[in-house]
Amino acid sequence: MASTSPYLHAILSRLKLLREKAGIPSSELEERLILGPGWIERFERGETTPSLDMLVAILYAIGSDFSALVSGIKDHPESAEIERHIYVIQDQNDLKVHFKYANYDAIYGLKDATTEQFEKVIKTLRDGLSRLSGSSSNNEAIKTDSVAKAFLAAVKVWPRANPSDLWWFIVYRAYCDPYNHPAQFARLDFTQSWKRTGGWALEEVLVRHYGPFLNPYGIELLIATTEEKERYLRSIRVAERLEADKMDVLLIGIKKGVKHIFGVAHVKASFAERRTDDVPMSKTLVKAGYTSPLWTMDCKSSPSENPVNKGELGDNLGKGEDRRSAKRKDIEDDGYFSACFSYNANTNPTPPKQKSKARIRVCNFNNPDDAFSKFLIESWRKFPHI
Repeated sequence: MASTSPYLHAILSRLKLLREKAGIPSSELEERLILGPGWIERFERGETTPSLDMLVAILYAIGSDFSALVSGIKDHPESAEIERHIYVIQDQNDLKVHFKYANYDAIYGLKDATTEQFEKVIKTLRDGLSRLSGSSSNNEAIKTDSVAKAFLAAVKVWPRANPSDLWWFIVYRAYCDPYNHPAQFARLDFTQSWKRTGGWALEEVLVRHYGPFLNPYGIELLIATTEEKERYLRSIRVAERLEADKMDVLLIGIKKGVKHIFGVAHVKASFAERRTDDVPMSKTLVKAGYTSPLWTMDCKSSPSENPVNKGELGDNLGKGEDRRSAKRKDIEDDGYFSACFSYNANTNPTPPKQKSKARIRVCNFNNPDDAFSKFLIESWRKFPHI
């Protein structure tokens, strides 16, 4: 998988020669074709690949044809690579992952990785999404399952990578590549599709990674139906009215064969909607003695050539001036959540000696026997409402 191949680049470069031979300035050609300024030069430099009908229109406008376009260019290229939204280049033992990020051609460095591993992860996504072909139902379930499987494959094959980076720089970008989807969805806006699919897939990642480990401890992680959420909501002992659709993953404890809800895990890729959607319910649950952790990838980066997924929580309370963000204070000082578990290696955890109502911890997917599972086991053991 690569950007414009040398073979295709050579073909597009000939557009300039043919246009200049016809004596037509690029600006005049753009006037004829009703194109914004700069498009013809961008095509000629191979920075953007024109569609076939665009290429036909350009050749017609300059009085040329396909035979002149390919004249003198090697007929059988050694490799016919495809321009993709995301592709990799091997750099010794590492990978340089290339993708479009706003106006930048961005590069993310993935250490101790191979092209074969990358293609295995992408194929996991592609093979899952291929089940959409001809499907008339369960499309959202298929997309959710495909993304979850691709991400879990990624953290397995690259255990030392930052999980949040794999989610944000690889799985998300691969999902937005239309060629990974069946052709029937060619006109779909995949960035919009991701907003729903990515959220549901992240809940599946949580359940699939931790569920089997927690089951022997009498804990079930439940992605519930609306009916199930409403039924469990009626059993929660709080005065305030809670909304079922704000419950991401239900924390269910089993004692003597009876299931009890002892909390809700708020699952978010980033903090973008946390204040309006999660805090009111979480504060109510925490006040009533229920468990209400925030489980997040803490994804946050700015467009650049070498983006860094730094997260949104910022500095912790170290020595000197308190430079903590309001988001961090919501957790540590105000206890809006029972705890926060970030899967971004760049997140700064709460220092061990800091006094706080709730702590921020950093985890990964190497082993489900970690701080998050221990937190849930202890929370269920101390749950007062039985």
